[in-house]
This record gives sequence, C-alpha cells and structure tokens, in this order.
Amino acid sequence: MKKAIAYTSDVILMRTKEVISRETQKELIKKYAAENGIEVVGWFEDEVYDENVLKRPGAQKMLGAIDGCDTVLVERVWSLSRNMATLEKLYAELERKGVRLEAASTLWDIVSQKCRHRFNARVPGAKVARSAAARQEPAVVKIRKPEKFNFVGFEPVPTPA
Repeated sequence: MKKAIAYTSDVILMRTKEVISRETQKELIKKYAAENGIEVVGWFEDEVYDENVLKRPGAQKMLGAIDGCDTVLVERVWSLSRNMATLEKLYAELERKGVRLEAASTLWDIVSQKCRHRFNARVPGAKVARSAAARQEPAVVKIRKPEKFNFVGFEPVPTPA
C-alpha cells in the first residue's frame, strides 16, 4: 500500500470567486485514497492561498514530514499553484526526495496536465505502452462522403435553387 501525505489549501476559482474549501478537498482525497489503495499518514493545509507555495507554513511542514512517504496527494494541483514556474521548484524538491505528486482530480488545464504527465511518467516500474499498431505503417482508410449531415437541435437551412 502506498503511503501518502495530503495537502489542501482553499482554492479560489478566478472567474466566479467561488472557493473549493479544504473540507471538500479532504473528502475527495479520502475517497480517492480509499479507491486507489493509498494510506494517508498525514494531513497538511494552508488557510491562505499564496502563489509561492514553498513559503506557505503548511507546505513547509509537509515537506519536512515527507520522509517515508511515496506520494504527496492533493485534490487538484491548483491547491499548490496554477503557475508552472512556481510548481517547478516544488517538483524539484519532491523529486530530490523521491516522492511523486498525485492529484485526486485532474482537470484539463495545462498545469494539471503537465503535472499528470510529469509524475505518471516517473512511476517506479512503469513502462510506456506501445501498441503493435503504433509500430506498423498506418492503414489507408477511405471514408465515403455522407449524403446528408444531421445536426441535432438545428433547423435545416433551405438550399437555394
């Protein structure tokens, strides 16, 4: 069973100013950990969001307690930062300690995807899957032009005579 320490901080959604609370994040992390065989051995949090994650008191305590853990578990990478340059410093510290970052929720923004790609590629024993089809020449496929396009919810436009 993987051992993880979890980290939360209030996440403010920029457009709506809605806050994803630390309590909501904790519940999602607990659920994710249970579903993925991860034992959360410590919880760390920061109330105030500061873009420089390494200066936050809770994050500093988390980094100090990381020994003996495989993973830092967050609900979403946004609880740490939305800025790749800022995250690179944290990533370097985690990698130096041999720890990976894992997010319970992966969003489709560039920061979340870069984080997912970076740490999933470094899972011990993981191999890059290569299908037989990827090694062969691509097959030539001919697709017949449809006689008519159907768009659900749109009225057809009359064709001029």
